[in-house]
Amino acid sequence: MKRSGKRPLKTFRLEKAIAEGSGMVAWNGQLWTHNDSDTPKLFALDTAGAKIVATYDLPLKNRDWEDLGQDNDYFYLGNFGNNAHRVDTVQIYRIGKNSLLQRKPSIDTIAFTWPETMTDGTPERTNFDCEAMAVVGDSICLFTKEWQHGHRTRVFTLPKTPGKWTAHYRYTLETRILITGASYDEASRQLVLCGYNMLLRPFLLVFPETEGTDFFAGPGRKIKIRRRFRQMEGVATFNGLDYYVINEGFRKFFVHTTPRIYKIRVGK
Repeated sequence: MKRSGKRPLKTFRLEKAIAEGSGMVAWNGQLWTHNDSDTPKLFALDTAGAKIVATYDLPLKNRDWEDLGQDNDYFYLGNFGNNAHRVDTVQIYRIGKNSLLQRKPSIDTIAFTWPETMTDGTPERTNFDCEAMAVVGDSICLFTKEWQHGHRTRVFTLPKTPGKWTAHYRYTLETRILITGASYDEASRQLVLCGYNMLLRPFLLVFPETEGTDFFAGPGRKIKIRRRFRQMEGVATFNGLDYYVINEGFRKFFVHTTPRIYKIRVGK
């Protein structure tokens, strides 16, 4: 995988209401995001300064919202964080975009469980931790966050229709970072994953011109974002060229970072 480094084109400090920004999508000329716990809201932000232009309350419990995906008609909100591997069934909430703008959100539930998979040749039943998803065609693609095995992600797919499903295992990618967000651009067929390593160095993984959900058949690129101690959690794009990446606030020992959004030109 080709490697490079990028400095952000712009940096925006987020308002206090978004202290734990997690998933993010770009739609209707705005960036849409949410916190990963407590507040059951979606925030619409402008692109000039990442200021909140609208807040939408959702009649849901925010247990562990980790990522936000979309298609033309719906947002898909992933309530599937599972650091302790204790939750058997997790959910994705499908939210009608037009109903949300009218402040009468129509919400359906896509519930799913993880299947038995193979680890080093041994069958294993794991309730995976997952913080990233992308909607591609008729499927929702899930990217696991795995601390073991050298930091890899496993890719699973689900139908994007309400019901109860078992995630379908597709393949594994060795990443050397923890995957925490995903963005799929339909026009360019480009998948971008974001994440960070154990030193909180943030990265983007870029896979251009993919075929359906076969993301890793061609060569990819690994971009180091030239910022230290950033827990990047979500990524979004309007055009497949410039990407916005969000980090939540982090405070531990001598490290203190504030919630921000960065604009980064991915290019070729």
